[in-house]
Amino acid sequence: MRKAHCVKGGAIFCLFLTAALGLAPVAWTQGAHELQGMSDIQLAEKISEFQERLNQNPADYEALKAVGIAYSIKANQDVKTYAPKAVEFLTRAHEIDTKDYETMCYLGSFTTMMARTTLNPVKKMSYVNKGTGFMDKAVRKDPDNISVRLTRAFNSKSLPSFLERGHIALEDFEHLAGLIDKNPGVSQGIKKTVYSNLAELYGKAGDREKADRFSRLAENS
Repeated sequence: MRKAHCVKGGAIFCLFLTAALGLAPVAWTQGAHELQGMSDIQLAEKISEFQERLNQNPADYEALKAVGIAYSIKANQDVKTYAPKAVEFLTRAHEIDTKDYETMCYLGSFTTMMARTTLNPVKKMSYVNKGTGFMDKAVRKDPDNISVRLTRAFNSKSLPSFLERGHIALEDFEHLAGLIDKNPGVSQGIKKTVYSNLAELYGKAGDREKADRFSRLAENS
């Protein structure tokens, strides 16, 4: 009877984790933004183009990173098919340059999404722990990198509350707000994104004063 209860509990946990692990937005760099705006046909052509480069040179770092990002974008439509491909190519890129912390953070974010490709709760948590580990290391190594901070912030915000990553999302968005104060040249889109997320998070936390302040900043961005 106890075994049956454990199996049932594991299944419920599995379903909850799968539902909660939606595809979190990733703060792509300028080159990645170009890929993100492409149609499926254009994206397939780009993947083929970069794959040709890799056939010539399997250690072509930029091609590995680009293919990983391209598959990451396609994972928004089919996570089971494309998330593993994204992780494969981003892993290969990361192994070549372990100090590109944007790649490390992208790899971490999409490693957590691998939890949606299995029904095994142990594997799900393994993917989440490994992915968040990559992102946390990227932030430690490059704390003022806007892409890194935004990627971890969105990912942490999207994870279920029992994983206790909500405070990390708030920490990242607060840090980003501080970077914006020091760098007035930050784009309006990033400002609006940071302020609106802080307004939402503080609203959920019951801090109306801060929620209203960031809401006004978002409206004026």
